[in-house]
Amino acid sequence: MRPLRPTLLALALALAGCSMQPVHVAEMETKIPQPGELRRIEHPLFIILDPAKLPDTMTALGPGVKPIEVDGLHTFVERDLQRTMTQLFSTVTVGPPSLPAPSGIFLTGEVLVNSLSSFVGTRGPGTPSGVYVRMQWSFRIRAYGAPADAFIYQGTAESTVPIAATNSTQPALQTLFEDALRRLVSHYDGQKAYDRMARIGA
Repeated sequence: MRPLRPTLLALALALAGCSMQPVHVAEMETKIPQPGELRRIEHPLFIILDPAKLPDTMTALGPGVKPIEVDGLHTFVERDLQRTMTQLFSTVTVGPPSLPAPSGIFLTGEVLVNSLSSFVGTRGPGTPSGVYVRMQWSFRIRAYGAPADAFIYQGTAESTVPIAATNSTQPALQTLFEDALRRLVSHYDGQKAYDRMARIGA
């Protein structure tokens, strides 16, 4: 690895020595990406939000900054993912495993966030050096009762702006969730998921 430039090293050391402002997803105005595939699956999608598998609060750990508490992962699913998937399905409901299942043919979705972490560097050519945040997560869709998933996304999202100060965690994390949704939609389009799921029940 290349040695950090002096200014980047100084910033990382300054951030690492101070407590970071907690992040509240409910306070974000997350931008929802528009999919290239505009046809909707006629079957409803039921996204299961199980607190035992997806906690509402997680902590981003890693170099460059002190731990960042991220509150509102359930809001990310209930608001942002729901709005994104509403563009792709006739109806989208988010609820706990105990919620009564819809009648007829429907699909279930499951979200897992494996980790939140920080890293020091850049996101590629032309991007500023700094401390960024990364999320490893997955989203799976399966027809109810089917033995295998109809759609699988497993990926890594990264904030597109660095954390410039201890009180600028919120903008960075917002771009992290926007990047996560953008990559999800891009994968959905690239996998031609509509063609596969539209045949369910036919």
